[in-house]
Amino acid sequence: MKKLPYQQIASKTLKTMVLSRNGKISPHIPETKWYNYEQLKQMLHRHSAVFIKPDKGGGGAGTVRVTKLGSRKVELHTLNSRKVIDARKLPFYLKSFLNPRRHYIIQQWIDLGKINGRPFDLRVHLQKPLSSWQISGVCAKIAAPGKIVTNHCKGGQPVEAPKALYQVAAQKKQTIFLMRKIYNLSKEVAKTLNVFFPGLRELGIDLGVDKKLGIWIFEVNTRPDFKMFRVLEDLHMYDRIRKTHRFIV
Repeated sequence: MKKLPYQQIASKTLKTMVLSRNGKISPHIPETKWYNYEQLKQMLHRHSAVFIKPDKGGGGAGTVRVTKLGSRKVELHTLNSRKVIDARKLPFYLKSFLNPRRHYIIQQWIDLGKINGRPFDLRVHLQKPLSSWQISGVCAKIAAPGKIVTNHCKGGQPVEAPKALYQVAAQKKQTIFLMRKIYNLSKEVAKTLNVFFPGLRELGIDLGVDKKLGIWIFEVNTRPDFKMFRVLEDLHMYDRIRKTHRFIV
């Protein structure tokens, strides 16, 4: 059988723009803007904290969180450091950290559900072996202690999604309801992107659930790594993803 195209879209902004056109999806997207310092000031006026991240690239590399501490101080938290500075010095610190040859976005920070004080989000792995999308795996990723990202490659701990969601839902019925909403939203994301990018065959959607059980879409990866599923006790999702991935590529 002849292999179908396997399309990849690197730009976070391009994917966000497409998804924002869908009224079912747009309420689940954190406010996202192109980075410049004036835009950063406006975002910090509306939100208690924001992430600055490269428009292209993955694994959490190059990401910094900026948190307001009153009117005169901000906290800068990168993958490896954390410091409080005078807000007036913020542009100078960011200039030394951000790569001038790269484009960056600013994304609203979401206060995620936590397990033992550590925030977690979810990875939904979708695949399109033939003509329709299937959800091949879902797992939660708990941030390593003191880290601002949940990525497995940065020390994030994969766990079964229902166990993690139960920590914020507190009820089995509510957990099942959340899982159903996440499944439906993820399939809507896949179908929407596929209209604009017909060569997509595989997606890794990073979603978060806040303390009020709101669902947020942070990023959609078009060539997602799936090693995190190999860490789970139950390997049936990993085996299914790997088998389907080999069929696709």
